[in-house]
Amino acid sequence: MSQDFIEFHGISKSFPGVRALSGVSFSIRKGEIHALVGENGAGKSTLINICCGVLRPDDGHIVMNGSPVRIESPKDAERQKIATVFQEIPICTNMTVAQNVFLGPSPKTRHGFLDVRYMNEETRKLQRIFHIEREPNQIVGGLSLAEQSMVQILRALYLQPDLLVLDEPTSSLSIEQKDFLFRHLEAVRKERALTVLYVSHRLEEIFEISDRISVLKDGLFIGTVDTAATDHEGIIRMMVGRNIDRHVYQRSAVEGETVLEVIHLSRGNVLKDISFSTRKGEIVGLAGLQGAGRTELGRAIFGADPISGGSVTIGGRKVEARSVRHAIRMGIAMISENRRDEGIVPLLPVVDNLILVAFRKASRLGFLLGRQIRQIVNTYIGRMNIKLSSPWQRIDSLSGGNQQKVIISRWLANDPKLLICDEPTRGIDVGSKAEIHALLIELAKKGLSVLLISSEMPELLSICDRILVMHNGRITGELSHKEATEEKILMLATA
Repeated sequence: MSQDFIEFHGISKSFPGVRALSGVSFSIRKGEIHALVGENGAGKSTLINICCGVLRPDDGHIVMNGSPVRIESPKDAERQKIATVFQEIPICTNMTVAQNVFLGPSPKTRHGFLDVRYMNEETRKLQRIFHIEREPNQIVGGLSLAEQSMVQILRALYLQPDLLVLDEPTSSLSIEQKDFLFRHLEAVRKERALTVLYVSHRLEEIFEISDRISVLKDGLFIGTVDTAATDHEGIIRMMVGRNIDRHVYQRSAVEGETVLEVIHLSRGNVLKDISFSTRKGEIVGLAGLQGAGRTELGRAIFGADPISGGSVTIGGRKVEARSVRHAIRMGIAMISENRRDEGIVPLLPVVDNLILVAFRKASRLGFLLGRQIRQIVNTYIGRMNIKLSSPWQRIDSLSGGNQQKVIISRWLANDPKLLICDEPTRGIDVGSKAEIHALLIELAKKGLSVLLISSEMPELLSICDRILVMHNGRITGELSHKEATEEKILMLATA
């Protein structure tokens, strides 16, 4: 793997008020899995978008196989046999799995019609690799976030690229799906020297799969190291310029009054007779494998999905079923797993996204008050350390971590009693993740009840007072912080 397959020479890119990349130069060898890491806002997404033709650099150029190339559109990238799987899934939810895999020029029959049979057969072949049980004619909008992510991966693999760019590919996947993906990547690169640019905040995955690691910080190239020659702390120091203080659980048992009480909650075969409670100032984790029903439980408590039986109370008062508005007024807040579709309003500025739920605080007699809005927005921008050029900047121009901080601020501005966090650190760098963990602990100390849904064992084990484990729509066990281990959680999650 000594031959350079793709080289970035002096790549620079600026946006209004932000210099995203500044003279970035490094190379990726043919047939290697090359990791690209950095904090949110380091420039990773900008470099990926330049590589796949979504953006054009202000300066610099790209060399592939020793020759300069012009990648000015996604079509140009496809001609260069570059395929990209984005973290925020750009698929057509009103089309089938097979139609998404074959987006673009599609196979035709001899009569000029779409060759649906061929499309379905080829899609099934790819699905077998990852043990995906959905039919190729299944509408994508009815799939889970993890399944939608797999559809995007299937499309990229069908193109048989020479360079596969993966941006947080496992952030929505189960452990089993991740293992299938890694095994397939290894097989394909051995078979035809596939080159992979792998972007992830999950350092354990970086060390599991990559050959070399390149680090960006504040739009600058910091360096490239052999994976075998470094460790987690070494990469973190390159990313943030300092050591990250890992939170060590130091809280005592929570004795506060009951805030949330879920009694015999059911929803068809999705949720089955679930009962539990949370106390004031308590962080309760919700663990389980993909499809266990964790997200569905959070949405049912929040009133976003209907229930067929049982009840939810906050502070002893019953929450009306099927009413998000009533849940919010009762003091329930929910940070959704799907930040793109259910979290941000992408075309609106940060100020509008942040004030979205707390309009009552910033209005009088139905009129918005500019001074109150500015006070709320400026308070949370400072408190959450949100990096932006202006509060009027469109939220979709922020990094994923800063978008998540805006969403958290939105709910905190409404003074909730219960905060449901569904994968709150998905796709977020180690620095921002540590900040969010510290924030949740601070909020709990001030009396907020937190229900934390997470697929990351270290996250659950480090900050939760109790962990409830789900499997097949049921709670199969409860572990105190002292009792909880990864082994015990997995045993209950597969019971």
